[in-house]
Amino acid sequence: MRKTIILKAIALLLVISSCSDDEGQDLIDFTVNFNSETVSTTEKDTSVDVQLNFSRPASEAGTISIAYTATNAEYGTDFTTTPDGESGTIAVAVAKGDHSASFTFNKLSNAIEGSTKSVTFSIGSFDQTDWKQGAKASALVSFTPIASTNGIIDSENGGSNIPNQVYFDFSSATQTAVRRDTWEIAFYNGTENRVFLNPALAVSAVEITGETDLLAITEASDLPEPMELTGLNAMFQPEAVTVGTVSELLEGLPVGYYQYGNLDEGISFTDNAEGTLEGTAFSEVSTTATENYVYILSLGYEIPTKPAETGSIATTGDQRGYMKVRVLSDGNSYTIQYAELAETESYNEVTISKDAAYNLTAFSLTNGETISVEPNKDQWDINLSGVFSYYGDSGGLVAGLTYSDYVLHNTLGNVGLYQVTIEGDVPTYSNFTMGDVDESAFVFDNRAVVGSGWRDAFNGVINENVYYVLKDADGNYYKFDFTDYKSTEGERGHYQFTYERL
Repeated sequence: MRKTIILKAIALLLVISSCSDDEGQDLIDFTVNFNSETVSTTEKDTSVDVQLNFSRPASEAGTISIAYTATNAEYGTDFTTTPDGESGTIAVAVAKGDHSASFTFNKLSNAIEGSTKSVTFSIGSFDQTDWKQGAKASALVSFTPIASTNGIIDSENGGSNIPNQVYFDFSSATQTAVRRDTWEIAFYNGTENRVFLNPALAVSAVEITGETDLLAITEASDLPEPMELTGLNAMFQPEAVTVGTVSELLEGLPVGYYQYGNLDEGISFTDNAEGTLEGTAFSEVSTTATENYVYILSLGYEIPTKPAETGSIATTGDQRGYMKVRVLSDGNSYTIQYAELAETESYNEVTISKDAAYNLTAFSLTNGETISVEPNKDQWDINLSGVFSYYGDSGGLVAGLTYSDYVLHNTLGNVGLYQVTIEGDVPTYSNFTMGDVDESAFVFDNRAVVGSGWRDAFNGVINENVYYVLKDADGNYYKFDFTDYKSTEGERGHYQFTYERL
């Protein structure tokens, strides 16, 4: 009898606990915030989305009423909105389960040079009585570029397969998402003639020193000279490897633990993690054609299509194969010769002019065309690469390494960044002000300062004792802090960070 009573009591406690958990979800206020308090447009922009973020998914459908006031602008003449706001308010619909909502600002005219033209949108009322305004209850949309003051950003990396790399610009609060499998190599538009590999796709490359005939190299070819390299054996111990044929070389070319290299001799089949011009797998392209040799490229790995289990990632699919490439330059343009590795009859040739507006011009070897990847060099600050690979040293293991949740900054575009570690008298993120900025700490020659250090890979949590300070090319200062790398449903590949202009 006593056992029965105890069992019933335990069952009752479980029911109460379960109910308490469900009710606890309802105790979280449903608040609505603008994603950013400032949104700027350029002369070329004809529309821009204005986003509203929710504190939790909507448990019921409803409508948010947005009011607006205009400065030197009239509705219907200078701007409109979608949904329509001619009445003076905009009704933004929210469906059950939505995490956010948005409306579109349509710009019909530009501001006259030297004048100010803007529209301020404010969260008005709700048709759900328990919905509330958050701290960011208004947003100013400018007809001209202005530096964004703050915001909370949910990245568009695309989920557990991390199909996209994302470029973010703090001053315009703009993110640009690009599939990471759209390009393999990119060409530097500065004074040096450099070729970069796509680290988000794990592309690697090796030079066939002394060989200028692209069609003479196939998998069956002998190397002009044997290569003395280092690999890992089955026990993950380094061992010397002498490679005398292309087929042998292919065994250790793809990025992975068993990738060949020799850092003591300066041999790496990937670009370095820092992203310096001197650290590319390709030698600097000479303007003397006979000095530019053939390279064999491993094209990296396919992006898987099957989502990973909740809380996990799946970023590496099948190997994409190999191609051979030779690059020439006259100093103002690049000429790319490329073909399948087995091809002996003909090759493709494309010439790409340098474009000073961009750090790099990306090229797809599989499609034979230039690809729009990076925004203008002064219109992005960080790259949420998602996946990042290089040959290097990790805890004494020298091998081809691949990371997830990786973040880079725009060193080629003169963006500086440093990490703040909270210890001792160091201010917390919320207390950090412009007076705390250390000008000497900014790093302009290592794009991987953030890397994956913003999260604890082993415990699956955000690293709460670090945040970052950034100085953009226009001299604006920002602090930013990562707050999540999962969706509310627990899916990986959804990064979130908050930022504020100092």
